[in-house]
Amino acid sequence: MDRPSAAPRTAVALTDDRATDPRVTGRKAAMLAQLLKSGFPCAGGMVIPAWIHHHRQGRAKTGSDDGASLADLQRALDEITDVYRTDLLAVRSSSTAEDMAEASYAGLYTSALDVGGAEALRAAVLKCWASAGHAALSQYKTFTELPPMAVLVQRMLEPDAAGAAFVTNPEGGATTAVSVSAVRGRGDRLMQGETTADEWTVTISAATCVRKPYDAITSDQAVAIADLTRQVSARLSCRAEIEWALLDGRITLLQARPTTAVDKHAVAWPTPTRGEWRRDIRLGEWLPEPVTPLFATWFLPTVDLRFRRAQWQHSGVLVPKPSYRLVHGWYYHSPLGERRSAALLEGMLTHPVFASAMLAGRRWPSITNRIVISKETAALENNTLSRRALLGSVATGFNGMSEQSVVSFINRAIELVGDYLWPMFLVGGSAWRAEQALARYYRKTLLPDLEEPYYGLLVDRTQAKHVARHSVSTLDWYRPTLGEVSDDFRPEPRSLADNDDADRLKELCLSVLARHKTAPQSFNRLLALARGTARLRQRHTDNLTEPWPILRQALHRLGTVLTEKGVLDHAEHVHFLTYQELSAALAQRSPADRQEQIAHRTSAWAQQRTLRPPLSLGTAACLLPLLLGRPLVEADGRTSDDVLEGIGVSPGVATGRARLVDHPAHAEVAAGDVLVVRSLVPALAPLIARAGAVAADMGSVAAHMSVIAREYGVPAVVALHSVTQAVRDGDVITVDGTTGRVHRRGPLL
Repeated sequence: MDRPSAAPRTAVALTDDRATDPRVTGRKAAMLAQLLKSGFPCAGGMVIPAWIHHHRQGRAKTGSDDGASLADLQRALDEITDVYRTDLLAVRSSSTAEDMAEASYAGLYTSALDVGGAEALRAAVLKCWASAGHAALSQYKTFTELPPMAVLVQRMLEPDAAGAAFVTNPEGGATTAVSVSAVRGRGDRLMQGETTADEWTVTISAATCVRKPYDAITSDQAVAIADLTRQVSARLSCRAEIEWALLDGRITLLQARPTTAVDKHAVAWPTPTRGEWRRDIRLGEWLPEPVTPLFATWFLPTVDLRFRRAQWQHSGVLVPKPSYRLVHGWYYHSPLGERRSAALLEGMLTHPVFASAMLAGRRWPSITNRIVISKETAALENNTLSRRALLGSVATGFNGMSEQSVVSFINRAIELVGDYLWPMFLVGGSAWRAEQALARYYRKTLLPDLEEPYYGLLVDRTQAKHVARHSVSTLDWYRPTLGEVSDDFRPEPRSLADNDDADRLKELCLSVLARHKTAPQSFNRLLALARGTARLRQRHTDNLTEPWPILRQALHRLGTVLTEKGVLDHAEHVHFLTYQELSAALAQRSPADRQEQIAHRTSAWAQQRTLRPPLSLGTAACLLPLLLGRPLVEADGRTSDDVLEGIGVSPGVATGRARLVDHPAHAEVAAGDVLVVRSLVPALAPLIARAGAVAADMGSVAAHMSVIAREYGVPAVVALHSVTQAVRDGDVITVDGTTGRVHRRGPLL
């Protein structure tokens, strides 16, 4: 690859005839140049040709670099700055091996945005060059020689809206359906997986809005973007993916490449090992999206080890290997792991008193409370005191602490959280057993005379007035806590009934018992036990994430250190390192730049978030219901095309506009809207208070946020399994929290 002898300029404009040759401008820039030449509305730009980088590689390999390659680079930079002068620029990689049909290499090469000034432009280009040798390229192909890289420089745009679009897997050979994502303003946060987007599916006959949190584009604009995507596909003779921007009503094509991603509906979900693995138990309800690398390699292994150790010590159930697996980044848990029923039988024989108390508790929950739960409640209180003492030791922050001290603090906090989980889950299970005992009594003795659900007896609206700052949308540290994203974290409940509703229902129950001449002692005892354990469960569940704001500060401190060392571009990127990489980078004086690897991982994580993981994988052990106290049979969540059936956890009926919410920070939920979510996480509490109703893929009657929904008086249905897939953002739907059904065709007649 030699320098052209007759080239009038070193830099190559996209309008230049040479720009269409990928050997000169790389595949990304050459594809834009080809489309621009064919009349497509592409953004212009200039390219530092690949031969300059190729010469630089060759001279560096032989040790004969006399600076000539950098002189060539400087000539190209001078020509570019002469054209753009004071403009902010986007500097993008354009390798000769990039954006191919068999591999896109998305996220592996470096790009830089908002580059201003000659020195910053030069540094950005050198960084693009450096990413050409990134080790992650070996995930796709082994190169005998690293491919040379051109660099595309374009003026930064400030569009009204931006996003991506791609032709989906064709059905019956017809390339017609296009998926369009859109956000307001620039699209770089969307491409990096840092925000959600409006989602449209556009066929030849219709444009359907799947979700619309931003209202970034109209249906006509979605159709126009889809048409452009199809035209690009036809021009490139492949299924294409594009990035676009909308400026003053005109669509501008920013990038185009062949689609290499696997269709999210065709992704295989293999069973990790023997047994059943579920998303809706243990930490699953707290992790409604795939986890980031640091959380996966630091928090989860430590917490799981501490939990399994406590489980073995108290119950005799030994699970020697991790009781969770990550499948495409999604958390799955199995209480018995690969050992299935053998572990449970062994535990019952080793600790017969514990086993007998737990089994008897399904029928007589007071027995479990006396033998097991009183001790576990004391353990929770002691653990809370220890955690608060630890948090108090860093009340002044982490700036004066060494990196190793910060790591030690995080390790100790994780250990305490792991020790907290075992008693917390036991107390939560005890509350569920007490509630079920009350429900059985109610159905048998009182329901024939009363039309109201039993859980109205458990509503305590005074509890709903407090929502903690440390409430989370996911346990993963990557996401901010409620106090970080909202000032409105102490909402007053919007009651749909009188505050004394629970006491009114209690009086009705007592009057029914008196009418039937039934002694009220059993009812009063069961009600007191259910109310008392429910308050315990809520208090200790609330306390679980108390360390999260300070843990996030500690991690930000480590990220800042690595940014100063040149390992990361931004402190928050620390979440996309593994724990081993973090430790090594902190220990080394001159650690390697990890930014290309970070870009690859954020891209992969963004792809994983679009998947729809099944609720369970594998087959349950036959004795597992004895351990959990409930059958683990997955319903299909559907009774007809228009009706989804789940579990009603808060009574009442409400009709409203569906709002699909991935994260509270990005939510736009108006009063009366129906909140449609994967899981009812604590940070959703302010939105629940505002919503007309709630529908969730996962959850149970006893789940923490189901309790919150009842306290706010908001109709709610959980365990619908597929409501986030079956309902589109903006649909008018009806949620019946009494029957546990969601009607997808508007109000009930």
